[in-house]
Amino acid sequence: MRTIIIGDIHGCYQELVKLLDKVKFEKKSDRLISLGDLMDRGGQSYEVFDFFRHLKAETGDRCIIIRGNHEDMMLNAALWPGDTPLWKSNGGNKTIRSFYKHGTHIFRHADWFKQHTVLTYEEDRFQCCHAGLDSEEIAQNLPEVLMWDRTRIERNDYYGKLAIVGHTPIEDVTWYAGDEETTEILPEHKWMPLPETGLICIDTGCVFGYKLTAMVIEDGKYWLESVFWNKEEEM
Repeated sequence: MRTIIIGDIHGCYQELVKLLDKVKFEKKSDRLISLGDLMDRGGQSYEVFDFFRHLKAETGDRCIIIRGNHEDMMLNAALWPGDTPLWKSNGGNKTIRSFYKHGTHIFRHADWFKQHTVLTYEEDRFQCCHAGLDSEEIAQNLPEVLMWDRTRIERNDYYGKLAIVGHTPIEDVTWYAGDEETTEILPEHKWMPLPETGLICIDTGCVFGYKLTAMVIEDGKYWLESVFWNKEEEM
């Protein structure tokens, strides 16, 4: 089984479709992991939600949706109106407009996000969360750290079991070795052995004008593919 991990989408639906086409995503056999932040800032948050809603219904456990800080802000706003300004100021307004175009409000779907998003994913060779982690034992980390933290990337001091994250927009997929010094920009279109330790960030800032990236993992190796942001398609 191939595992395909995708960084922060932020409503960039057209780029998501093109990226899955480039990696030849096969819903009958592949595992697809979203690292979170399906929504906000981009113009097609509803379309991204609708894609994952149907994919989850069709593929079950082979579709893993990590909860990002933007899902977290939306869920908090749905529960506590006082939190709405924070979410709206971070792109939530675009999500509201996107859902409104389809005759609904995202708050009507808050329960779906509660039920079908998870904070972590782990298997033998690697583990995933949206943002960062304090402890190598991923289940021991606080939700706020998993969804919001950037200090591990800023300090480059995580050297435990390989963690694959998004949340911090960078121009190219980068491996942080955890020794406070060593970083490596990882090449695209080339099968490479999966590192055993450290942290890999695959949020390549599509909604900020860069690209959407997928990491394809199979038999202990990975391959990177990306699609550049298309401004005209997001209008």
